[in-house]
Amino acid sequence: MNYKVLLSPKASKNIDNAIDYYSKEVNKKVALDFLKDFQNVYKALEKNPFYQIHDSNYRFLPLKKFPYVAFYILDELNKTVLINAVFHTSQNPNKI
Repeated sequence: MNYKVLLSPKASKNIDNAIDYYSKEVNKKVALDFLKDFQNVYKALEKNPFYQIHDSNYRFLPLKKFPYVAFYILDELNKTVLINAVFHTSQNPNKI
């Protein structure tokens, strides 16, 4: 029962910005660790996208090692998951 996971342009930009930030401000290893952490979220959503519901349309799954959360929409009929945003939980709590 695998689901197809898609990234919105906004989510893709969010991920690119986080990787860019960690590469410049910390180091490339941390940036790669962030990418691996996000890949684990991606794989988890492929297998089982039934995580916590945020509101009537969105669900979310936090990354394990980094303070980021992935917001997504689940389409059970077409077996797809659309990740709409991935953002740092401390940057702007009102984004949620």
